[in-house]
Amino acid sequence: MNKFEIYIIAGFVGGLARGLSSFLKKKKAGSAVKFNYPYFFTTVFFSGILGGIAGALAESNWKTSFLAGYAGIDFLENMYKSSPFAQLAKAGGN
Repeated sequence: MNKFEIYIIAGFVGGLARGLSSFLKKKKAGSAVKFNYPYFFTTVFFSGILGGIAGALAESNWKTSFLAGYAGIDFLENMYKSSPFAQLAKAGGN
């Protein structure tokens, strides 16, 4: 396995860890959590891609890719929330 494959895997694992930690945090707080599978897997997928790219560009190690994947899911979520698509989804749901 070459180093780029390790970076991509580490990025995916980081994204998955972040997604699961958010879910468990909400569940522990006692809120009724409706798990949105398509949203979760889409954000984890793209977070893994970002983590892999960031790790490959940094030419560092798997730890950097893991952290990029972990942080990447927050980046994607905030980008979506501030995009026109989120505004259209809100308007369409009312």
